[in-house]
Amino acid sequence: MLRDPGGFYPLFHGRRLEIARGLLNTRRAPALDVGCGTGFLSSIGLTNAVGMDIRSSRAVTVRASAENLPFRDQVFDLVFAGEVLEHLNAPAQALDEWVRVLRAGGMLGLSTPNGRLVKLEGNHPEHKHLFTAGDLQNSLARRGINHVKVKSIFIGSVSGRRLFRFLPWRTLKLFLLHFPVPSAMSYDLFLSGMKVPDATGSISQDANQVRD
Repeated sequence: MLRDPGGFYPLFHGRRLEIARGLLNTRRAPALDVGCGTGFLSSIGLTNAVGMDIRSSRAVTVRASAENLPFRDQVFDLVFAGEVLEHLNAPAQALDEWVRVLRAGGMLGLSTPNGRLVKLEGNHPEHKHLFTAGDLQNSLARRGINHVKVKSIFIGSVSGRRLFRFLPWRTLKLFLLHFPVPSAMSYDLFLSGMKVPDATGSISQDANQVRD
């Protein structure tokens, strides 16, 4: 576990929850929470969401890989994957799967570190890939996900763990997490978009990357 004496990660997670409430239609059901952990979608009010992860927890109702979903085509109105894509061996295959199980008119949401500034080396030890907002917008568009919105969290050129350790006030820390940052300069990216009715779902050329 990464040391966090300044409390950056709990406040950062709280900001992610706020953004999710604003971008995702929490009235959508059924919903799939990919890599749910302790239950991200349930934290924003979707208590009937299907929680899926490779590890067991109270929030997990289905244990499966994010790259091979055990669901029929077009069964969910909302698919969300928070901080999942960067951990996968085949992120393009995972995107194909998430779009496949999403109904036409449904919403796909995801969050991931910004690969323009956040590096693999020295970051999370389990990260295998990093992506920019442009990478993801292009990949989603090729899979029939349109009207993509991007929200940015924190400035990526500054270590939140180190900075928050020396900041004395929680109010100031929250202000920094809410301060508008261009996606190219952010630490973390949050994207959401809608599946168009004629989306084919699986058009990736390279199952090992999303820059297809």
